[in-house]
Amino acid sequence: MRFFGKIWGSKQDYYVVEITGAGEGEEEGEAQEEPEAGLEAPGTGVNKFTYWVSHSSLAEWSKLPDLSPADISAAR
Repeated sequence: MRFFGKIWGSKQDYYVVEITGAGEGEEEGEAQEEPEAGLEAPGTGVNKFTYWVSHSSLAEWSKLPDLSPADISAAR
């Protein structure tokens, strides 16, 4: 896990951390779920990292959704 950055918003700021792999509390030996249709498997390709955001380091953290190829095409 590493601190990725801070986004300054008009109403509140957001802190972003980057986690290698799925980073959703998975333990070793735990079965991996199949990725949704059109998504790369967690921990690979564009979903190599998982991003979490919070408006305070002591507040609840929210996981950002994985990317699909359609998301990348729309961004381009």
